[in-house]
Amino acid sequence: MEFVTEPEKRVPVICNLDVAVAGAGVAGVFTAIASARNGASTAIIDRFGSVGGNIGPGMIVNGNMLSGQPHLAVGYESTVYPGLYGIGKEFVQRYAALGGGSLPPYTKGPNNYAGDASIASYVAQRMLEESGVTLVLSTQVADPILEGNRISGLFVENKSGRQAICAKVVIDATGEADVARRTKAPVLYPKMEYQAVDAHAPTGMGLYYLLGGIDWGRYEAYLREARPSEQDIAWGVGTLGEKHTKGYGPILSLLRVAHEKGEYELTGTVVLGEQQVAVTPSWIGRLGIQGIAQGRIAPERAEELDAGNGVHISALEAALRARIFETAYFWKKYVPGFENSCLLCIAPFLGSRGGPCIEGEYTLTMEDCRAGRRFDDVMYLYGEFRALRYTCEQGQPRWTDVPYRVMLPKGIDGLLAVGRSASGIPDTLLRNRMAAKVMGQACGIAAAMAVKKRISPRQLNVRELQSALLDAGFYLGDRRRLRELSLI
Repeated sequence: MEFVTEPEKRVPVICNLDVAVAGAGVAGVFTAIASARNGASTAIIDRFGSVGGNIGPGMIVNGNMLSGQPHLAVGYESTVYPGLYGIGKEFVQRYAALGGGSLPPYTKGPNNYAGDASIASYVAQRMLEESGVTLVLSTQVADPILEGNRISGLFVENKSGRQAICAKVVIDATGEADVARRTKAPVLYPKMEYQAVDAHAPTGMGLYYLLGGIDWGRYEAYLREARPSEQDIAWGVGTLGEKHTKGYGPILSLLRVAHEKGEYELTGTVVLGEQQVAVTPSWIGRLGIQGIAQGRIAPERAEELDAGNGVHISALEAALRARIFETAYFWKKYVPGFENSCLLCIAPFLGSRGGPCIEGEYTLTMEDCRAGRRFDDVMYLYGEFRALRYTCEQGQPRWTDVPYRVMLPKGIDGLLAVGRSASGIPDTLLRNRMAAKVMGQACGIAAAMAVKKRISPRQLNVRELQSALLDAGFYLGDRRRLRELSLI
């Protein structure tokens, strides 16, 4: 059978409120906080028991809480012009006050992603609770509740079975536009050609893990003396390729021995339908905790790999977790300093830098970002890392306006898409954490305004939204630009 018919049943409503946010990652958290602080009764739904996405249970995924400096010609925190503000800045200050790191150049020394992730998740949860957001955790978002072309809530699934959350506005913060895709709204899927403008595209997946019990002194003493032989290098080039031969040079001889004994291979494969996808672990990196290291394993970039496909995710999760154990075991058995190591934990989800997103009323592109384009419905000014680096090299850094329309899916009312679910090409364009915090706040303000006015987000007066954003501390341009927008 290709299909079965699900019996009709009465689904209990557990929440009837103004705004429902699907997904408690970076964009979803800041959307929910802003929505609630602007007077809308708000719930946030997430499949995990902790909030924060890749800055929380995802263990910061080898990045910084702030965005860094893409080019010496621009200042730090430059990906949101003129710097982080609003709820995002409040979050970072509270996170730092509790000892959170990953804030270079303000914090020095080795990163402590394991501890930082717990701090980030705690601060995000406290800010949600203090703002009056209803947390619906350990709950999977299922189907949208549709009335024609208007969404009026979400079906969810948890230990209590299938339930309904009714809402005047729904926010898709799932990262892969899960809600929008189930409404049958038009969607943009990643393409291999995107890699030409962003090496992280398409999709850019990875799974992180922690190892403990490492004798760093013994390990570093080994590295100082380790020199691969010409035979090891020749084997590496022929078996692993030049990139991995160079990257794994200090332990190349150990990899060769394990490979020839049939005990370990650096690169494995996962079968996704008719496509074979290569899977390779990264180098094991030291963290700022005694005896603790972090590793990452990732599938190759492939257009066929779909972050919004449940079968693909299942196959990847299983294969990558098995490969992580095998990798940890190899290091334990073969690498000096790792003799007493163990696999402490693996992040609870396979993270993505990109994936499917909505086809919005406007789709922001890398070309827009390179050109520093202006839009009448600007929400904030964005310096996408690669685009900002490009414009700096051309002699003049440029920031582009991010238009409100990137959050409006075509054909569906009552729905906004935020963060990676918003409309961008390449699929990794809108993933920046600093910018996701700012977009989330803008989205939450817009949702609350639409509720108050009893209109769809599509009908919102953009000038009124922009005035509210200015009141919240957003930067939309200099005085001349504000006059052009009739905001002063």
